[in-house]
Amino acid sequence: MKQVIYTSYGNSEVLEIQNNPKPSIKRKKSLLIKVHYSSLNAVDWKNRKGNLRIFSGLLKPRTKQGFDVVGTIEQKTDDINDFEIGDKVVVLLGNFEGGALSEFIRVHPKNVVKVPDRLPLKTIGGLPMAGTTAWLALLKNGQLKKGDKVLINGGSSGVGHLAIQISKAYGAEVTSISSTKNLAFCKALGANHVISYQKENFLKSSQKYDIIFDVVFNQSLKKTKHLLTKNGTYIGTTPSPTMIKELLWSKQAKFVAVEPHKQALTDLIKLMEEQKLEVKIDQEFELENIVEAHRYMEQSRTVGKVIIKI
Repeated sequence: MKQVIYTSYGNSEVLEIQNNPKPSIKRKKSLLIKVHYSSLNAVDWKNRKGNLRIFSGLLKPRTKQGFDVVGTIEQKTDDINDFEIGDKVVVLLGNFEGGALSEFIRVHPKNVVKVPDRLPLKTIGGLPMAGTTAWLALLKNGQLKKGDKVLINGGSSGVGHLAIQISKAYGAEVTSISSTKNLAFCKALGANHVISYQKENFLKSSQKYDIIFDVVFNQSLKKTKHLLTKNGTYIGTTPSPTMIKELLWSKQAKFVAVEPHKQALTDLIKLMEEQKLEVKIDQEFELENIVEAHRYMEQSRTVGKVIIKI
């Protein structure tokens, strides 16, 4: 089977497509998934460059790429009764696991969610990590409720465009920050108010927010605290020294630690069924063009998600 790996840190050329044996499922509680679609997240190219080595540890001899899996169940062990061969499924792989950019992958069923036949697998390919990040940030960290005022810094990004829709689905009033050219995109997703960071400094606003979700993480609690309500929450996405310091001295600072979360994926799939959530696709690449896909993703100018067709 084809699988994307890298054996050293560096630019996108360190990525390789190797032919490796298909995983066996001799162990208990195992599903073998034939992967149809995955997607790229910022963590993929940051891991590849070595930017996150302080958190991810030393490079393994053969490091696998990708965390988003959408496909069909090819095989299963006899001790699994909740899934059948042929079921369409979605799963987010663990932070130290990876391997979604592969024709087949073996997983434990605990975080796997079934995909209804009427939902397109291609768009769901961009859902697991970005959607789970937004869901955990807003609902777990931010305790989002109807009527909350939410500010999303980076509304046109992979995570941000889903955060806008999730906030709206739960009854929030949403303000999105993006470049000027992406204002209409964010407005179409449901944002009540849109701000161009190229034309306006939102830090000078007199508005108060219950949640500030800093998707692009170019601010901090210190810079935005005057925009928060008394019990408001600032949520960051990168465990930087500044973020860690703010977590220690203020209860208003939260860090969204992304991990496989079955409830999140189940809820996100439900929102998609109800047509309250849609993954917008920026670009689609074949697996064979993974180097080009990484180059594109690394520009950090995507509008929505970059999908990888396996």
